[in-house]
Amino acid sequence: MRFLIFCTAFFLSAFSHASDWQDYPPVLPSFDYAGERLQQHWPQLNLGTAQPWPDTDFFYSMLQQYPQLREYSLNLARQPGAHPALQALLQDDLQPLAAATQQVWRLHYQGQFQQAYELGMQLGPAGAVPALYAKLMHAALLTNDPERKLTLFREAAAESERLLPLAPDYAFAEFGLHYARARILELLDTGAASSSGFLGSTKNALQELSERYPEQALYPAGLGGVQAGIVERVGSFVGRLTYGATESRAIAAFEQALLLQPGLPVIYQEFSTALARLNASKYHQRIQELLQRCVELPVYSAEEALNQARCAARLQ
Repeated sequence: MRFLIFCTAFFLSAFSHASDWQDYPPVLPSFDYAGERLQQHWPQLNLGTAQPWPDTDFFYSMLQQYPQLREYSLNLARQPGAHPALQALLQDDLQPLAAATQQVWRLHYQGQFQQAYELGMQLGPAGAVPALYAKLMHAALLTNDPERKLTLFREAAAESERLLPLAPDYAFAEFGLHYARARILELLDTGAASSSGFLGSTKNALQELSERYPEQALYPAGLGGVQAGIVERVGSFVGRLTYGATESRAIAAFEQALLLQPGLPVIYQEFSTALARLNASKYHQRIQELLQRCVELPVYSAEEALNQARCAARLQ
């Protein structure tokens, strides 16, 4: 019974508040990754996420590595109305699930975030990873109402918390959870943020991810953002004593991210935002340099175009 309740909540969550999703702005660049174009451009598209190409070999490896993930996916496949790609798992056929998950990523990179989320959440944990990523990016980059943003981030965090035990050391899923918590903290007042229990744990988790995967740029960028938020609220002295966060450490984390990946608009956008939170006057020149570089970069996805649009708006 508990499993059936969990499944019902899992599937219904994909369709909550469907009318509240904002469309990708038509004035921004459009992207077409139909057919083989997605795989051809996969290395460029995944400079930030560093996700392996989601083919049958990838899913076979995941199901072998995580027995709980395999069993849970098979149980979902047996439920009435399960997606055909899930049902194919019962015949040991991974190809439909791989193709459907590739479509989730395709929709995401093309800016069809709602469609990516809704399809992905029908595919069980395999599709939930890109689905929740699409939801997070939509909330961060297209949702303007603070209450709606907070709701979306909380939903994504709760969905991640439910699924992460199935693959507890899967780094990108871990990052998704802590990214959601970091965004929640930004939207809370200082008292609520401090009492949430997320300030120290989120900072420590992102630091641990940065140390485990020193070649990945998004992890130190996330760490820098959280540290900047802590310092903005409590100052470097209290931030260092209580959470190990200082202004210089926040900046160093972003500089590390830029060294690792200088071609991602999101890092310039987040770095400039963090500097403004720390001291907009003191770092004015550096902020302008980051924003200018951001708008000069080529963009390869809707996500990148939205980050670049934010840079352009602030630069003007």
